[in-house]
Amino acid sequence: MILSILLSCYGDVGIIKRVEEETGEAIGIGEPANDPPVVSSEPTNEPTWEPSWEPAGEPSYDPNQRSGITGYTYLKLRQVACPACMGESREISIDFIAEFHQPSSDGHSGWLPNVGECTTNLISMNPSTVPISVGNSINVEGEYHYFSANQTSLGIYENNQIWESQLERDMRYDVYTQEGNYSFVSSHGFDFIEPYTMLWVDPLYAFEAPIFRTGALFTWGPTSTDSVFMVMVVAYSWDGSQLQGYVACVGPDNGSMTIPSQYLQAFQAGSLAAIHLSRHKIELVETNINNSYIETHMEWEVVGTGTIY
Repeated sequence: MILSILLSCYGDVGIIKRVEEETGEAIGIGEPANDPPVVSSEPTNEPTWEPSWEPAGEPSYDPNQRSGITGYTYLKLRQVACPACMGESREISIDFIAEFHQPSSDGHSGWLPNVGECTTNLISMNPSTVPISVGNSINVEGEYHYFSANQTSLGIYENNQIWESQLERDMRYDVYTQEGNYSFVSSHGFDFIEPYTMLWVDPLYAFEAPIFRTGALFTWGPTSTDSVFMVMVVAYSWDGSQLQGYVACVGPDNGSMTIPSQYLQAFQAGSLAAIHLSRHKIELVETNINNSYIETHMEWEVVGTGTIY
């Protein structure tokens, strides 16, 4: 289900360009640094990252008796630089989804490519589970703010009405259900992203950032040692009406990634591009629900625009 949300962000709508030669205003994620870090993230043959399947925190039960994954918690902030270009109404959206089920040995984030890998075909890999209810709603409490999520179907709890001011960065959240509790730590966003011109907010000025078919370099900050980073370039026809394809590459969250030329060569020069930069933090945390674990997935995404050259 999570992957379908991701793909729906660009698969069903066109993008819009209006020609203008002046520059415009960019979204407020911070001013670009003078010297952004440039660390090579060329694809490798061997994967260098897997989700953190070690439990976070000290065990409250005998760890030899705790087993299986009994749920999945996904918290995502998505910031679109030019909503009008993407056919969207909001610049910032925050989604919280929690799923609960009988303990399973399979995780929920297998669709994410390994570090050093690129793909042109993200494949949904939802595990087969038996859903369980943990009450009509669950409560999620941070240090300063809290919100609830109602059960929308058996074992699934959602809230997409969270304000940005309610989202605490890099902070502990405690989740309370009728069947047990658990905690997770949120993620954070960006102080700068390069190329900065991908962040123009007005369709009159958007699509200025050049995406070179010989290889496209992206940089960002700050970085994280407990996360991985995905850059996805989605190409459309020159008028934005037809989806041509996409490439998604995953690397360490070290501040720099280059999309290799062999993937970008498939796109025609002059094509419009939606550029997705996203931080992913995936962990297992302990819960007394079924004396098991919850897989937590924190994502922070910025979507900009560019043109293929």
